[in-house]
Amino acid sequence: MDDKIKSGKDVINDFFAEIYNIPNADKKTVDALVELYSQGKLSDKNVQNTLDEIVQKELKQIDKEDE
Repeated sequence: MDDKIKSGKDVINDFFAEIYNIPNADKKTVDALVELYSQGKLSDKNVQNTLDEIVQKELKQIDKEDE
């Protein structure tokens, strides 16, 4: 057993290394979060804006399918 305590950055890096393995995670959401993280732009506001964009795109797609 490894008793080394990981830094916050190590924990976050591990999370983003494994995020695609989370069962039932929405791929578009995961892709967006990984992209923000890799760009160093993972802030509350950027996450909120990005998720809002994803929701709006999904709603538009649903509207198109209903026509």
